[in-house]
Amino acid sequence: MTEIKCNIFPIPKDRVSDILHADHISVNEYAKVYMEHPRFRTDVTRTQVTVELCSLRSMGFEYGAVFSDIFSRAEKLGLRPCEPNIGLFLRLAYTDQEQSKSCVLSGTHSAPDGAVTVLSEFLEEDDNFPKGLYLRNVGGTLWLRGYICEKAHVWSPEDIFAFEAQG
Repeated sequence: MTEIKCNIFPIPKDRVSDILHADHISVNEYAKVYMEHPRFRTDVTRTQVTVELCSLRSMGFEYGAVFSDIFSRAEKLGLRPCEPNIGLFLRLAYTDQEQSKSCVLSGTHSAPDGAVTVLSEFLEEDDNFPKGLYLRNVGGTLWLRGYICEKAHVWSPEDIFAFEAQG
């Protein structure tokens, strides 16, 4: 597991894209839709959060897992889903993410190479609304991307997830 400390600070929602642009972070349309949702809050009061990055295999999933199993196992391991906004703050903090071996950005129906998927409670139950955010470094460009998948999607044992550490 990798531990990352993220500074959390209030950001006016209409300034999020300016901050990402100033830090040379690219976003896709799904991320924009996700961050425009009313439950994606940027008026935060916390100052720091500890995020744990771990593969599903390291969590005991030898053959992959679906969301419900990941949520359940995380709780047993002392991890919890991140608040929806943590993906934004993690992207701002995690600037030394290893580069992906593949430059393919979408359309693979699986987590792309080098992706860190931020596990959060779903903002909407609709499978056509982004489930959350993930981070990538593609060719030296840092990305904050939203993704769409079904709740029954089977994630690979090698997929890396970000959780909030409890305590």
